[in-house]
Amino acid sequence: MESKANRRKLRNLFISKDLQRPMIIAHLAYLLFVFVAIIATVLSPYYYDIFATGDIWANHFSAKTFSVLLGRLSITSIFIAVISFFHFVIFTHKFCGPLVNIGHTIARISESDFSRTIYLRKGDFLKNEAKQINAMMNSLSNSIARIKKENHLLFEDIDECIQAHGKQSDIDAKLKDIQYRANRCRVQLDNFKLGDEAAIKVGLCQCRQVVSENPLSANKCL
Repeated sequence: MESKANRRKLRNLFISKDLQRPMIIAHLAYLLFVFVAIIATVLSPYYYDIFATGDIWANHFSAKTFSVLLGRLSITSIFIAVISFFHFVIFTHKFCGPLVNIGHTIARISESDFSRTIYLRKGDFLKNEAKQINAMMNSLSNSIARIKKENHLLFEDIDECIQAHGKQSDIDAKLKDIQYRANRCRVQLDNFKLGDEAAIKVGLCQCRQVVSENPLSANKCL
């Protein structure tokens, strides 16, 4: 079921004016060029006949025909331009609407919020791209949820280890659990591919050196 908070309304035809306006202007300019070319092609013979020397009645007939055709072609062109304008507004809306929706979702991702899902209406474009982004967000959400769960259990094991009150056997068992949880977190984190893995490895080595020299300085690595 679609979320009402994320659902777009049909009346918002100009959902992205900065993107739609240039496309519509270019489309209308192209239509104007086509109309001028058609009118010039159709009326040019009659225009030349008006000023041709010869029968005055033929000149009069050409002038009348030119006037009638010019008026009808102009009205038809305006009618087609108006219909084309509204059709192209709706067409660009079906394209720009999903782009705006995807942009809002990406903005939420940049804020570490993976709760927003892209909802598209019937007839919208970019449905495959929206499905891919939704699948990506779902995969990221599941991975982060597993890491958060393992992290929570890791802290529980640490608390139980602290409360062991010197019982070495209990402490050793909890340390093994902690190591197991930490390894599971590392496996989940290793699934993420980052841009500069080499720099991260260098930073990790430096962090290990700092901690080995002063165990209390681990916060400096964050």
